[in-house]
Amino acid sequence: MSDIHLSYPTESGTVAVLNNASLTIPPGETLAITGPSGSGKTSLLLLLSGLERPDQGEILVGSRRLGDMDSNALADWRSEHLGIIFQSFHLLPGLSALGNVSLPLEIAGQAHARERSTAMLEAVGLSHRLQHYPTQLSGGEQQRVAIARALVHQPSLLLGDEPTGNLDHKTGEKILTLLFDLHKESKSTLVLVTHDERVAERCQHRVRMDAGRLHAL
Repeated sequence: MSDIHLSYPTESGTVAVLNNASLTIPPGETLAITGPSGSGKTSLLLLLSGLERPDQGEILVGSRRLGDMDSNALADWRSEHLGIIFQSFHLLPGLSALGNVSLPLEIAGQAHARERSTAMLEAVGLSHRLQHYPTQLSGGEQQRVAIARALVHQPSLLLGDEPTGNLDHKTGEKILTLLFDLHKESKSTLVLVTHDERVAERCQHRVRMDAGRLHAL
């Protein structure tokens, strides 16, 4: 991404979130994005996912210019290539844990969706919660369902917004190991927003966001 500007209107005027921000992430490598709350880290992930469009600048993911894609093309690209772990889990309340994880695969018509989803939920330690609904799960369990959903289709780009934020230390370490193991196996690109130093230290590259600007560390 290069020369990115992003602002939001507020009651008191326009607030600049990103100001002339540029970032290069080598394919197949890992990046940690750190910085204070409200510095624009989540907005940066939304831009990389195509869920937000910049006021100015260009975002290139692989060979695809996100600004050249319409909403349908972006949706197809996300379903095939992108995994994203939000701070708010966005689980569908009417589906079980297994249903939430397998739904994207089923919509894409991929084979063995239930079997692959079961295996991924087992990998995040939820084999005993497959048929539980989100309201029957703790916050940490819901987060693990969201992580399983983001990983199940083996995305080439994985974005995580505080992926271990609601997890205890032991479970967080297990999930981090899973994320980095899958990254190595699939040679995917992994971008994590985090306040956790143990997460940032495991990444090959680090940048800090402050006042809408990116600073390499």
